[in-house]
Amino acid sequence: MSYSVLPLHFLCVFCQVLPVVAQDVPSAPHGCMEGSCYPATGNLLIGRDVNLTSTSTCGMEGPELYCIVSHLQESDKCFICNSQEPYDPYNRRNSHPVENVIYQRDSRGELTWWQSVNGEENVSIRLNLEAEFHFTHLIMKFKTFRPAAMLIERSSNFGRTWRPYRYFAYNCTKTFPTVPAHSLRFIDEVICEERYSDIEPSTEGEVIYKVLDPAIHVKDPYSLEIQDLLRITNLRINFTKLHTLGDNLLDRRPDVLQKYYYALYELVVRGSCFCYGHASECAPVPGVTTRDSGMIHGRCVCKHNTVGLNCEWCRDFYHDAPWRPAETDNTHTCKECNCNGHSNQCHFDMAVYLATGNISGGVCENCLHNRMGRKCETCKPFYFQDPARDIRDPAACISCDCDPVGSLEGGVCDSHTDLDLGMIGGQCRCKQNVRGQRCDYCKEGHYGLSLNNPLGCQPCNCDPRGITMLGAPCDQISGDCSCKRYVTGRYCSQCLPEYWGLSNDLAGCRPCDCDFGGATSNRCMIDNGQCDCRPHLIGRQCSEVQLGYFCASLDYYKYEAEGAIWHSPDDPSLPGKPRPQAETDCVQHLNNQLRRRRHHRRIANAQQQRAALRRIRQLQQTPSVSTVHRERQLGQMVTWTGLGFARVKDGAGLEFTISNIPYAMEYDIMIRYEPESTEDWEALVSVTSLNLPTSLRCGNMLPTEQLYTVTLFHHRRYIQMPRPFCFEPNNRYVLSIRFQRHGVSHRHLTAFILIDSLVLIPKYEELPGFQSKDAPDEHRRLEMELYMCLDSFMTIPMPALAEMCTKLICSISAIIHNGALACQCDPQGSLSVECDRVGGRCRCKPNVIGRKCDQCAPGTYGFGPYGCTVCDCHSQGSVGHHCDPVTGQCPCRHGAMGRQCSDCQPGQWGFPNCRPCQCNGHAESCDPETGACYECRDYTAGQLCERCMNGFYGNPVLGSGEHCRPCPCPGHPNSGHSNGASCLADYASNQILCQCSQGYAGPRCDRCAPGYYGDPEQPGGACRPCQCNGNIDPQDPESCDTRTGQCLKCLYNTDGHSCSECKPGYYGNALTRDCRRCTCVTAGTLQAYCTDGECHCDRQTGHCPCRPHVIGHNCDQCAPNHWDFGSDCGCKPCGCPQPNALSTHCNMFSGQCHCQPGFGGRQCTECEMFHWGDPRVQCEECNCHPLGTDTFQCDRVTGACECKEGATGRRCDECARGFTGTFPKCVPCHPCFQLWDDAVCQVRRDLTHIKDVIAMIMEKGEVPGISDARIRELERKLEQVQDLIRDGDREGTYNLISQSIDDLRAEIALTDGRLMGVVRELNMTAEHDDAMKRNLTSLERELRDLNNTLYLLHRELENYLIAGLAEQFENVRKYYQSSLNSEQHCNASVYGPQSPVEQSQDTRNRTEALLKERKDSFLRTVAAHNKSLSELEGKAHEINKKVHHLSNKVCGGHGNASANNSCPDSPCGGAGCRNSEDVLKCGGRGCKGAIGASVAALDHADDVRKNLTATSKELKMLAKKLRDIATLTQNVKTQAKDTLDKAQSKKDLFENSNKKLKDFIQKIRDFLTEEGADPESIEKVAQQVLAITLPFNRTVLVNIVQQIKDNMAKLTNVEGVFNRTSEQLAKASDLHKRAQNASAHAEGVNDNINKTKEALKTSQSAIKKAEEEMTTVLQNLISAQNITTMVDNKLLNVGNNLMDLMMRLANLSHGVDLLKNKTEQNRKMAQGAKAQSDSATRAAAGLQEELTDVENLYKELKEKVNTVGGTGEGDVNQRAIDMKKEAEELLKKATTGTETLRKLEKKLNKNEQKMQQQRNELADLEKNVTDIREYIRIKVMGYNNCQ
Repeated sequence: MSYSVLPLHFLCVFCQVLPVVAQDVPSAPHGCMEGSCYPATGNLLIGRDVNLTSTSTCGMEGPELYCIVSHLQESDKCFICNSQEPYDPYNRRNSHPVENVIYQRDSRGELTWWQSVNGEENVSIRLNLEAEFHFTHLIMKFKTFRPAAMLIERSSNFGRTWRPYRYFAYNCTKTFPTVPAHSLRFIDEVICEERYSDIEPSTEGEVIYKVLDPAIHVKDPYSLEIQDLLRITNLRINFTKLHTLGDNLLDRRPDVLQKYYYALYELVVRGSCFCYGHASECAPVPGVTTRDSGMIHGRCVCKHNTVGLNCEWCRDFYHDAPWRPAETDNTHTCKECNCNGHSNQCHFDMAVYLATGNISGGVCENCLHNRMGRKCETCKPFYFQDPARDIRDPAACISCDCDPVGSLEGGVCDSHTDLDLGMIGGQCRCKQNVRGQRCDYCKEGHYGLSLNNPLGCQPCNCDPRGITMLGAPCDQISGDCSCKRYVTGRYCSQCLPEYWGLSNDLAGCRPCDCDFGGATSNRCMIDNGQCDCRPHLIGRQCSEVQLGYFCASLDYYKYEAEGAIWHSPDDPSLPGKPRPQAETDCVQHLNNQLRRRRHHRRIANAQQQRAALRRIRQLQQTPSVSTVHRERQLGQMVTWTGLGFARVKDGAGLEFTISNIPYAMEYDIMIRYEPESTEDWEALVSVTSLNLPTSLRCGNMLPTEQLYTVTLFHHRRYIQMPRPFCFEPNNRYVLSIRFQRHGVSHRHLTAFILIDSLVLIPKYEELPGFQSKDAPDEHRRLEMELYMCLDSFMTIPMPALAEMCTKLICSISAIIHNGALACQCDPQGSLSVECDRVGGRCRCKPNVIGRKCDQCAPGTYGFGPYGCTVCDCHSQGSVGHHCDPVTGQCPCRHGAMGRQCSDCQPGQWGFPNCRPCQCNGHAESCDPETGACYECRDYTAGQLCERCMNGFYGNPVLGSGEHCRPCPCPGHPNSGHSNGASCLADYASNQILCQCSQGYAGPRCDRCAPGYYGDPEQPGGACRPCQCNGNIDPQDPESCDTRTGQCLKCLYNTDGHSCSECKPGYYGNALTRDCRRCTCVTAGTLQAYCTDGECHCDRQTGHCPCRPHVIGHNCDQCAPNHWDFGSDCGCKPCGCPQPNALSTHCNMFSGQCHCQPGFGGRQCTECEMFHWGDPRVQCEECNCHPLGTDTFQCDRVTGACECKEGATGRRCDECARGFTGTFPKCVPCHPCFQLWDDAVCQVRRDLTHIKDVIAMIMEKGEVPGISDARIRELERKLEQVQDLIRDGDREGTYNLISQSIDDLRAEIALTDGRLMGVVRELNMTAEHDDAMKRNLTSLERELRDLNNTLYLLHRELENYLIAGLAEQFENVRKYYQSSLNSEQHCNASVYGPQSPVEQSQDTRNRTEALLKERKDSFLRTVAAHNKSLSELEGKAHEINKKVHHLSNKVCGGHGNASANNSCPDSPCGGAGCRNSEDVLKCGGRGCKGAIGASVAALDHADDVRKNLTATSKELKMLAKKLRDIATLTQNVKTQAKDTLDKAQSKKDLFENSNKKLKDFIQKIRDFLTEEGADPESIEKVAQQVLAITLPFNRTVLVNIVQQIKDNMAKLTNVEGVFNRTSEQLAKASDLHKRAQNASAHAEGVNDNINKTKEALKTSQSAIKKAEEEMTTVLQNLISAQNITTMVDNKLLNVGNNLMDLMMRLANLSHGVDLLKNKTEQNRKMAQGAKAQSDSATRAAAGLQEELTDVENLYKELKEKVNTVGGTGEGDVNQRAIDMKKEAEELLKKATTGTETLRKLEKKLNKNEQKMQQQRNELADLEKNVTDIREYIRIKVMGYNNCQ
């Protein structure tokens, strides 16, 4: 067996910190009296061998063999273990049970141990304790290797749950990976430790564990966490892994494991009895009989009135304070309860304890003698305190005497007397509605005392609004209430019939007062007084008319005379007999007049007589009745109704049919008229009923026919029949009237009267509400007469009605019509759906009349959405002022025409004085107003066709004999060679002077003007503008060549053949005169592009060529992140490092980077000025104080500022040592400061030395320079042990080891104690250090104060020295006298009866006496007030409930106002709620209360009104759209005609283009067929032909096609158009491809142009077809208009493109001519060359061969051209014919389109009819909406009237 020296480290393994576990002996007896006390500590295993168990013990099943690890020379290596019997030192020494670990040696001094089964790794030892113990530390000494892994666990609940203390392992990370392996940081941290798990020593290795590690400071040893850490009931040691030598891995035999097991010599579990500081000793636990010496028992001998095994409870009846563990200076003794002698049981209540301010928490239980309360201080219910007895008297509580029926809680009375609280001992507490000493009868206002009623009596429940104020509100027995006059019901809560609104009024309720006509009866709703209204009447009293309805006026039933049946005087259907005619008398009268004239020599001729007779016959033929329309003039009084009057001849009559009677009653018949003369007339009136009367009112009225004769006075305007006639509904009546002059016997032919209308006026006196003799009916009849309500309807216009009349007439109308009548305002003719309340007249639009605004006024026409239009008939051309009401056509006179009869006949002008047009025989029609001629013929022009048109000359005036002839400029018009716009004949010189067109000049326009070029002398040789892009002076003759057109003087900084590019050094668009000088910066532009300070740039963009890393349009800046602008090599990189720089950019001239705050240098690699630090890390600001330093720059490394004298600190903002005051006012200290400063420095040096020594001790574990004799002694003994081992003296060695072990243990304990002392000394040293620091600080403060005091005293001393001696003496005397006065004042304040101190003492005594006297009274008062408050609180709660209920009903919210009355939980507000503006808040939108419903209803009504307004606006917009559609249709029709004309002109243009193309092709053919055309010329011609650009390329064609498709996609029902357009587009695409193929060959230019033209023509035709088809769609008329415009633009573009093509072809033709001349010159030069030299013969021969090849190529080209030309010409002619046909078809389609537009007009008319139907439907919808709105209005009125 090998041994190793015990490390010195284990000498200090045991350390105690807490006083709880630091006691090895019991506390002294007096210790429990002053504070906590603790029992002695010891080994908890002693006496508990039965409680110690293990999961594995060797030899338990029988003898087992085990071996040991030893040297080879040892003979005994294996032994027997038999633990079936307990260990015996004499007989069974090979027994190794777990009890052997309690003592290391037996009685014989032999070592004993516990041993586990071989090879078993998971083994545990468990100690079960009978009570809670404090566990401090554990020591284990092993016989074998220490375990490779183990853990210590604890339980504080007798093994139900376990928690680990510490893990031990040879390799913590591998064995326990989840447990931290670092050193201990917290006192309760669970870690894994490796120092006790090494494989060495192989025996007697120890494991020591301390619960509280001394290295961790414990702030509060009494905390729950520390107590829980120390408290155990069970301890378990788990061995989880064995240490082996590795042979078990090589050899799997079982005997290899015989030497690997756990064996433990000794186990020490040190602890003490756990008593929470309430016991100093412990006794055995009941049931435990073991009494071994040194055994630590588990039952505490408790003090401080505590009990329990661990003193964890208070004794019975000692619960007035909470149980707590004892502390060092506080025993926390349990306090006895106070139950006033009425109980011996109590418990502790924490709530009571806290409520009493931690004074008393005991609550008594099972109080005797009829008492109760926390201290049994009050009597039980139904008992009260006898005031004459003491509270401790058993008989102090007396029984109550209360009626259980009327008292609360079955008869409970006041428990004691307290007048201040309103309590009287034995007084009964009655129920809420009961009174009396015994609570045996009801309160006033209540009845029916009952036991089951919690309130005692029922309230009368009388409605306070309905009962009288005299006497009791109800009977005490029955509860019947006494009601007011108009109130009824048991509780007086209902109004009598025809009354409503129960209130506090004297009568109680208010009468319904329903409108006698608007309401069906006089009954109303009780709550809001709403009457039952007839239809369409609203308001509480049913006196208002619903919106969109009206009350019929008394003259509502009027029948216009112009609408009656007309009868002649001889018609037998008229009443009475006709009078004879007076025509014979008229003839006789004329004859007599003639005789008288002859007698007086005034003879009339026969013509006058015949004229008079003709007039008589005309009067006889005049119709008996005619209509006279009256026009309404602005400001004129309208005295009629309807359109006008019926003009009735003398004796003629009218017949009216009446079938719309609404109510059976008598009606007065009235006729309105207007006489034409001063004669009086009379009317014979007959009223006949076609059916027998069936109504009760008219059934008994006889006869059914009534005759009236009345006189129509000329000074009046109406007549009323002398008696009424009874009309009834569902019956038809015929009323016939004959009108004749009054008081004559014959009818006169010229006598007429104007009849306006027939009116039926109801006899209102027989209606309900007027017919009885009651006071209300009598009052209404009186009001009708007083306000002249009936008289207001007799005349026209009707005067303004009085308000009372309006009300009465509405009532009459409601009875007659059973409600209100609908306005039925025409939506087209009226301004709104509302009408007048009385009469129902709607507000009409201009020139619209009628009650419903449904007809035009006379003199207007065209009834529609904007009213009617004035006829405006011409006064001279029209017969009258009235026109057709639909078309507006006026009746024209002879020779006039037009709607207004304001136009002359065709061929005339100057209405009304029409005269023939004067056009010199060259036109047939002229302007109707000015007489200017239309469409002059024969090349004439002018207003009267009096001059020749441009291009012609002569005198075309009729009679001159001349005609208009063409101008020769130089050719005639239409000859293709006319260059003059017009000409004139100079008769003096007999010459024709031409006025040249633009671009031409000369007398005959035969040369080009400046700015133009060409050969106008030749036919077709037009002058064209010089193609210089507008960059020349067109007035300068030398600006361009007049023949070739080459530009010679370019302006605006342009250059080139056609001035189309900018000059060098300029850039821009030369075509827009936008050439600007290059703005290149020389410093940034490449030097190769600059000369003399000017640089060239790109001529198009102006972009300059920049140097490397230079950017910008002008090369004026460096590229991003570059600098050094202007250098020859360009810009350089900035190199700004991150993160010192804000970005990678820098200044492009200096290269300075943008640095972060604090950094500087060009590249931010240094610290900024006035900053310090490492630029690679961070730069900080110096912040040197300006008053403490000379410079603001600090040390760039340390940041320390250079301080002035007297200043210190890093920033020089503090006073330096040796100076005092507040910086910057630093004053040098007194010279004595240096002495103190030396002493303080010495103390600091000493403290520093102490700290160093302590640090060395803590680090090395030894005190430097100090020898420890005891340690040296131990070392010496260890050396002796080693010597003995080497000598082999086993017995001596054993004895020495035993002795050494004992000494070591003693030394360990001693060293442990010494270390604890050192720790305490260190703690004390640290405290002393802190105290010294505080003292030093205090000394410095005192020293500073002393310096200040010294300074002040020094100044005073100087003052004293300066002052005179007399003054000093005077000051001393004055101060002495002041001191004496102060002393006397102080003595007077403290001593004597009048001193404040004595008075204060007296006041305090009297106050204490008063408090003692009035304490009981005050407490009683408080109790009484509390009780009163409780009652008030109950009442307030009931009132609050009622308020909440009422608030919910009215506002929709419960209220519950907060502190600021904001009601956050009630958004609808309520009682007491206010909003942010401090305004009462109740109801609103979204709330359910009455107000919320009212608001919602009003909102709904407003929404309906808005919807109606919007509907009206939409109707107006719809009407406007219809008019716009009609206008747009007319515009489209006009545009279609214009487009057709343009198509015709384009057709002519195309034909001319074809002709020119033919000429051009012929020129090319002639050139190619000429002899002498050299190859160079042919090649140039081919290149020019190939260079011709077509007017359209493929992209443009595709774009046009796509636009057509897009526009067609917007239309509907155009499938046919789409298909035809697709076919045409396919043709165009195919032709375009063919044109592209042909363009590759020079000889195919003719065919190419023809095909391209054909493609354009086809595309144009397709566009035209699509346009005309599109116009047929009504829904897309606007789109059709846009497409027509687009097609027009495309045609214009095509024309421009064709013109451009023709210009280019002309240029090409000119080039061909030039090539011809050059060819001729070349041929002559070749002939001269052959004649000059023979040496040129070979060259000529070679040239001849080349010419032969060229001729062959020429022939092939000629053949191709002939082939192309021959076929192309015929194709062109054929296509021209086809184009003509297509144009004719387009004309036909345009005509068809016109017809389609007419059909569309018819459809528009049909649509207008449909719209009229929709208007009618809309009117019905408006009626429904109005009904809904009326319903809502009724509801709103109901809510608003709620009182």
